[in-house]
Amino acid sequence: MLATNLHDVLEDFDFTDSIVTDVKWADNLIDLIVVVDYYWDIQDGHDTTRLLKIIFKNCKKADFQISTELPLSPDEVNKESLFTIVLFKELAESLDNQKRVGIFTSDYSKPWLSVVCSDVMLEE
Repeated sequence: MLATNLHDVLEDFDFTDSIVTDVKWADNLIDLIVVVDYYWDIQDGHDTTRLLKIIFKNCKKADFQISTELPLSPDEVNKESLFTIVLFKELAESLDNQKRVGIFTSDYSKPWLSVVCSDVMLEE
């Protein structure tokens, strides 16, 4: 386990330029897992990157927003750029002590994924 709460994830990891490679529900069907190819390993002098799992625990809500301004032809778009993280941040804390977190990919004003969950963990 690399981080056991949202504060540690935000404090110790920068997901900018990392690429989302997989999104799935855990076996318990209430934890959302977002797998990212962590870009900053290369910047820290490593030869390869790691795949890190961002685990949104006990999800109450998960909303995906895919841009409507995509080219009509799939051949005209760099699919990796659609899933490259530009911002990962806490959006607000809910009244019932839930965390509201956003992953932004192509638009800084609207998250690609916003999640309401009890906490966020990070593992390899």
